[in-house]
Amino acid sequence: MQSDLRAVLQYVPFFRGKTFVLVIDAARMPELALAESLLDLIALQQIGVNLVLVSIGNGEGQIGHLLIDGELKWQSAKFERDHVKSILDRGQLALIEKPGLESLGDELVEFSSSLGAFKLIVFLSEQVSGGNAISSEDARKWEGEGQVLLHRAAEVCILGVPRVHLLNENHQGVLMDELFSNEGVGVMVYADDYLSIRAIAPEDISELLAMVGRSIRDAHLVPRSYEEIENALDDFLVMTIDGNVVGCVALHCSEDPRCAEIACLYVKQSHGGQGYGQLLVKAAEQQALELGIPWVFALSTRAIDFFLEQLGYQPCPIEVIPVFRQERLRSTGRESLVVRKTISS
Repeated sequence: MQSDLRAVLQYVPFFRGKTFVLVIDAARMPELALAESLLDLIALQQIGVNLVLVSIGNGEGQIGHLLIDGELKWQSAKFERDHVKSILDRGQLALIEKPGLESLGDELVEFSSSLGAFKLIVFLSEQVSGGNAISSEDARKWEGEGQVLLHRAAEVCILGVPRVHLLNENHQGVLMDELFSNEGVGVMVYADDYLSIRAIAPEDISELLAMVGRSIRDAHLVPRSYEEIENALDDFLVMTIDGNVVGCVALHCSEDPRCAEIACLYVKQSHGGQGYGQLLVKAAEQQALELGIPWVFALSTRAIDFFLEQLGYQPCPIEVIPVFRQERLRSTGRESLVVRKTISS
């Protein structure tokens, strides 16, 4: 819970000063959901987000009526960049009521881009397929349900808005759940560094240890101290989402130049089921490949099926791995199984 709260709080400075354009159909949106979303805008305004609310339905005047008695600082705006900018500069939400405007149409996209919008958030009447977060490159290739929306969202990213969120307006609390969790509840198409795998930095060590602490206590991972990780920084990679560390892996080279060990593989439970473990292992394999190491191995008590079924590893006897690693395993008393994979000839 504490680490999740930390992740939420990290979004506050990340969002401050950025411009979000939100598109709703006030006439279609359930009244309770609309009122709740307007309350959420108060919180966003209080942390310094520049807000532009565009109503494209036939419920002209409906939003303004709901805002009159609220705490939100706002002003009705023309659909003109300079007018909206002047309102945002005063710390107010700019409310644009423009019935018939297309939610992802060229006119709105060009307008959002001209404002330097960081996010274009569109409330839809149904859930869109595609996963929680998808790169604009992958969205352009998407086939099947949601294809038209995802292709268009990818085009929006190319046209200058880094992130497009497609939200189900019927989901209670959808706006805050989407913005203040790494995975969200809608679909986000992105064209920036939302997700990355990079070398660990010294300032990441404490966060990594806190993240894997439970698995170490449950004997699923080998215990590691701060000093051990600090002395082996070159071995570790971390996965970040919006700057928050959500996973890790290590590639330990040995005296035997023919092999290296993939170890300390971990993905936060809240981020499971997204294929992140595979991405981390593949990143470690790529690192081994670049070092000219022909094969890698892993030891595990509970993730053997993951390596065998999803990553193409093969079971092997313990005698195959370097002697020092055999001895270390025996000294721990752990009943780990060994798998290996050839990554170059």
